Amino acid sequence: MEVTIREATNEDLTRLEEFLKLRMETSMFLRSNLRDFGIGNTEAPYAMRYFVREDGGNITGIGAIANSGSLMMQATDGLVEIANFMQRSLPGDTVYNFIMGASDQVEIMREAFGLTEKTTTMDDKEPLFSLSLQNLHKPTRDGAILRKPVAQDIELLNGWGYNYLVETGLRKAGDETRKYAKDDVARRIDAGKLRLLIHDDKPVAQTGFNAMLPDSVQVGGVYTPLEHRCKGYGRLAVAMHLEEVRKTGVKKAILFSANEYASRAYRGIGFEQIGHYTLTIFATSETKE
Repeated sequence: MEVTIREATNEDLTRLEEFLKLRMETSMFLRSNLRDFGIGNTEAPYAMRYFVREDGGNITGIGAIANSGSLMMQATDGLVEIANFMQRSLPGDTVYNFIMGASDQVEIMREAFGLTEKTTTMDDKEPLFSLSLQNLHKPTRDGAILRKPVAQDIELLNGWGYNYLVETGLRKAGDETRKYAKDDVARRIDAGKLRLLIHDDKPVAQTGFNAMLPDSVQVGGVYTPLEHRCKGYGRLAVAMHLEEVRKTGVKKAILFSANEYASRAYRGIGFEQIGHYTLTIFATSETKE
């Protein structure tokens, strides 16, 4: 059968989604960016160029790069070929800020792009978890509610967002990160992705989604301030948010965990580890996908 590699066009949208949906656990950013921005958007930072490998007319792999410089991939075969084609197709001055995806595929693509020795500010291989929402275990806590943020929450959430980025190593402390956190909080609120856990009339934790699709969500941005940790607030917030979207028809939740403490919390509400996900941020990066 004939193998071809080419840049995707709008005519490929349905086939790309079908391929990625079958591999949703490691394709959430690819799927959500495709759904939100389509193909051909050269302005939005998270819009992507998609490159497709076909074998006998069947898609066997996808490589992509966001306008912000983030590399992603999903392939059953031929990832090196895809990477080589992408390098020939992209401008010579392209800056690669991030690479993320299933850990085994990230390793292959990073080497193919010649980025193995490039200095990083983060290079984490994190456990990847999945949960069918019919198996969600929701803890209970008297006096706890989960709600959307309101105007008077913004200053608090900006501070929590900044602390989250610095504590997780996603960004360095400083004014640029403060500005990014403020903008990110605004984006998440506008997109309806952020929730605030209130217990006994006090805000105690936040949770959110990095990606939202009709059938699945990817949990991200879970944060509990130091004074409220070790009380189960993080897992409660996540569970309540997942219960909310389960009622809208979402069937699956996906996340990657930063540490064993968080992993235990996620297992406690039903998540099971299914693999590993790598997030690499190169030293020139100043933005987060």
